Amino acid sequence: QAGATFGVVFVHWLIFQSLYRIGALCPYCMAVWTVTIAIFWYVTLHNLNRGNLPAPPTARRTLSLITRYHGVVLTAWAVLLLALVGEQFWSYWRTLP
Repeated sequence: QAGATFGVVFVHWLIFQSLYRIGALCPYCMAVWTVTIAIFWYVTLHNLNRGNLPAPPTARRTLSLITRYHGVVLTAWAVLLLALVGEQFWSYWRTLP
């Protein structure tokens, strides 16, 4: 869990650097972003469901719901990143024929 958490935090730092500092996208980097986020999400869900990570009893119903709709959360995360990429590079894509 610690490695997956470090990885997802580092990937989000890299996303910020790519979008707002460097101003360029790398397809291989974006593939790593996708895989790292998915690894973090499923490792976290696994650990919460197995009890390896403490969760209050009141959160069990929410955890069950999130587990049932795990793909929705991951899709929303990807859509948010796509929106950030689209917003940042919109002026470039508008000029393409």
